[in-house]
Amino acid sequence: MFNQKSTRAACLFVGVILIFLSTLNCRQNNPGKEKKPLNVMTIDSLTGAPARLPNPWKNAGCALVTDDEVINLFDIEANRLAFNARTLPDRGFCLRSWLKPDWKERESANEKAGAPYQEFKNTLVTQVLDYGTNGASTDQFELVRRDQRSVFEEDVPGLGDSAIWSTSQLSLMVKKGHLVIKITLDYTEQPHDNLEVAKKVARLALQKM
Repeated sequence: MFNQKSTRAACLFVGVILIFLSTLNCRQNNPGKEKKPLNVMTIDSLTGAPARLPNPWKNAGCALVTDDEVINLFDIEANRLAFNARTLPDRGFCLRSWLKPDWKERESANEKAGAPYQEFKNTLVTQVLDYGTNGASTDQFELVRRDQRSVFEEDVPGLGDSAIWSTSQLSLMVKKGHLVIKITLDYTEQPHDNLEVAKKVARLALQKM
């Protein structure tokens, strides 16, 4: 037969169990009140620094924006306009070029003495710059924005985390997480007009990131 202390301890134990089950039931019925798991930064166990994030484009520079996407975007007749793509290992780099539709006339004009040079082909360069961590990417991107403002003179809203444009370099830089996409495009007659087309290229790339 249980004594008074045993009975009291048993009642206390049962009470604790009932409170636990009641709390568990409330959490199941109210999932919105559950605590969300915290985002934990991955740390390098040797250095204690934030670990570098993966870069799937390191050796796939021409996959970020595919040949088919470029051909469709610019309406290129690949065979007639000698469409070409080249990449570099470990650089996240892709160079594409194709002739302008009136390239023969432009080349003939360039052969005339004293005539201003006319570019007879289009070029598109895409490159993924890997800064390892989001913090490093943010610092480097803001450094370019601040110290090279005379070159990258224009902020471009609505692309990635942040974006800037350089008319003199025909280049659009877009930050996305720990990566920065640099798009250099020589396509339109007026240098600044390349920006609107480069933005379309950037959107194709950002869909995959």
